[in-house]
Amino acid sequence: MKIMFATDENIMDSKIAKRFGHAAFYVIYNTEDSSIDARVNKGHDDNHSSLVDLMNEGVTDFVIGNIGPQAFEVLKNGNAKIYLARKFNANEALEKVLDKTLNELEKPTLKRSIEPHDHDHEHGHNHDHDHGDGHHHNGGHGHKHNH
Repeated sequence: MKIMFATDENIMDSKIAKRFGHAAFYVIYNTEDSSIDARVNKGHDDNHSSLVDLMNEGVTDFVIGNIGPQAFEVLKNGNAKIYLARKFNANEALEKVLDKTLNELEKPTLKRSIEPHDHDHEHGHNHDHDHGDGHHHNGGHGHKHNH
């Protein structure tokens, strides 16, 4: 079984990223040989083809911090299991997936998908963020995510 962790760093000791689509890395753990494959998250297109590619490679379980409705639907349509693991690192989340103490998500954690932040927004274009952890940003603009 292959389990993907959306993380801030390219190691299993890394914290699970707060947002799936903005995770710096996707760390894939293979339970058959305990191998680890860390990849830079290159972002996603409208079809979330990178997630489809991961499922085609045999990734069946996705451990995330938050997920929007589009990515959630793509994964569920591929029969993937999606787990919410806020405040854990990937090693801790792996143990919880393997001993079945991490709850599988039944619905997205975000009401709508988060726009990528690596392009210029037109003036007057606003989108809301649901940060979930009590963090609030005014207007949703002007903050940068370092990867």
